[in-house]
Amino acid sequence: MSALFRTAGLAALSLSLAACSTFAGGGPSANTIRKTPEVEIVAVTAEQAAAAQAAAAADRERALAEALGRLGAAPERAPFRFAPGDVIDVTMWSYAALPGGGAPFGGGPGATPLGSFTVADDGAVLLPYAGRLTLAGYTLEQAQQAIAQRYASQRVLQKPSATVRLAASPQNDILVTGAIGHPSRVAWSPGGLTLAQAITQALGDGNATLGAGDLSATRAAVRVSVARGDAAPVEVPIAAAFEQRIALRPGDRVIVRKAPMVEVTVLGSTRKNGVLGFARQPVLAEAVAEANGLDNNLANDHAVFVLRRRAAAKPVLYEFAWKRGDGLIAADQFPLETGDVVYVAEAPIVSIQKVVGLLFQVTLPVQVLR
Repeated sequence: MSALFRTAGLAALSLSLAACSTFAGGGPSANTIRKTPEVEIVAVTAEQAAAAQAAAAADRERALAEALGRLGAAPERAPFRFAPGDVIDVTMWSYAALPGGGAPFGGGPGATPLGSFTVADDGAVLLPYAGRLTLAGYTLEQAQQAIAQRYASQRVLQKPSATVRLAASPQNDILVTGAIGHPSRVAWSPGGLTLAQAITQALGDGNATLGAGDLSATRAAVRVSVARGDAAPVEVPIAAAFEQRIALRPGDRVIVRKAPMVEVTVLGSTRKNGVLGFARQPVLAEAVAEANGLDNNLANDHAVFVLRRRAAAKPVLYEFAWKRGDGLIAADQFPLETGDVVYVAEAPIVSIQKVVGLLFQVTLPVQVLR
């Protein structure tokens, strides 16, 4: 076989191999996308983007209002009532000491701590010198009156008065679990407890896994849900959990999770492709920035697209003219939703550059053969 045929054969082989590696995976061009019949194409203006942003904000407000409504953001607070398992601290005030004690109190009434007592399964507590006394179902004030009356009837104290403090209430405690380092039980207070108070107390000394970085826009969001009884958990944004006075109820469970609020897929001529998560609803410009921007060597800055699927309707393809001022304004206002696909088409010149590079790859082995 002559050198000429060998050169031609190797050149053809190099051309074939280079073509396989150079042209694969380039993605559809802008013109190809625009000719897709299965989608509705919308060239987004700044006015349309602003309207979409306002609509998204209204949707978020409605969702928050619905969540607060389900939780009962301002419920009529029911008085706390004791139940089996509750632990109380009792202090008696009187003008006389308990039998067997020291000298009677002088002057004004004195305090005598009786200790801690647990409400038994039958709803009663066992008090010294007073016997068993049922407190289950009583409010704090009713329990104090009942204890004082019992000691007054036993004539062991003169004009007694009782102070009762709730030390623990396992059935009413708030369980805070999830991404907080370790599960925590927050003691219920007869005065009530808010979601912000429960989360703050559960974080303890700050060694939990929540950090300032978790609240940034481009990281997994800190998401808070409240589970009440057998009802489905109600989710609220972490910001609302701290800004709103969301009243909890005895026995509520608070679940803290780290998960993106919105996930979008970025493909095409950006410096980084992949699925990006956001702690809040991002706009198109934020998603492109998180993808490290457009690739200057590849991107068609006239053709940035957002593909969105719609229920019972054709998918819609939003197009943004990135190079024009109004296109940038629109991109800085257009809100993205979970499931959106951001695609940056290749510039037309890229195909020519690929051909030139391909020819260079082919020419080099030919020159070597000579």
